[in-house]
Amino acid sequence: MKTNFIKGIIFACIAALWWGMPQPLFFDEINYIPSLEVAMHRGVWSFFVLFFSLVIFSEIKDFFKLFKSSKKIIILTITSLLIATNWLGFIYSVSINKVQDASLGYFLTPMISISLGYFILNEKLNTRKIISVSLMLLACFILFTSLDSFPYLALLIGTTWGVYGLLRKQIEVSPATGLLYESGLITLIALPYLIYLNHLEIGYFSFNLSYISVMLFLTGIVTIIPLFFFNLGLRYTTLSLAGVLFYIAPSFHFITSVFILGENLVNEKFIAFIVIWVGVSIFIYDVVRNSKLS
Repeated sequence: MKTNFIKGIIFACIAALWWGMPQPLFFDEINYIPSLEVAMHRGVWSFFVLFFSLVIFSEIKDFFKLFKSSKKIIILTITSLLIATNWLGFIYSVSINKVQDASLGYFLTPMISISLGYFILNEKLNTRKIISVSLMLLACFILFTSLDSFPYLALLIGTTWGVYGLLRKQIEVSPATGLLYESGLITLIALPYLIYLNHLEIGYFSFNLSYISVMLFLTGIVTIIPLFFFNLGLRYTTLSLAGVLFYIAPSFHFITSVFILGENLVNEKFIAFIVIWVGVSIFIYDVVRNSKLS
């Protein structure tokens, strides 16, 4: 049990690290392509890569077993819509040089995850965790007050991802199988749209192995890797802890946006960044301490 818990922490950290730096840099490389078109390619290529992977490893039968459970189908249909909306919001924020807004959204996500874990999954909060959560809330308040306009992108990204994690926690489905269904449902919508763009000759993808086409294909692989590890981590740890570990992602978004993508560093955001990690440190210390005692 303890070994699985540690595995869950490692898997969640791998996902967060991948989301934090490689992913925003990748999508910044193709930020001239319309966000909706990129999001549709993410769904289509994620589906095909996952489908052939499951066929090769003889796990495709698990996918067809999903259709025996109406509960799993309903929940995965909802998570498909949530993840597609989350992708679109993130890609759009990168395309308009608002990576820090996306970062704020993912800073809010752990707060949402902790709240959902407490009220819905009965995950308990002791004194240290309450102090930790209070510091995170303070940091989020500082971030909100530093903005010039209402952070609709941040709220969209944070809420969709927080609810996605809660719903995926409710069902016993392997990460790859669940992702295949989610990306497959997105593909049912995305593929006709992309074919339509190609018919009008305004789409960016072609089958001549150009740089743009290869990058659009790679959106599938770039998407699958962190989602796979995140869902794997959720199987072995609590929603609250997975949410806190997720702070690694927006922290690296913040670092990437300032030091690589050249976005302005606002003092309030830097202060909030420090406050958040004090809270995160307290939360992780409490989890580690309790795991040693148990």
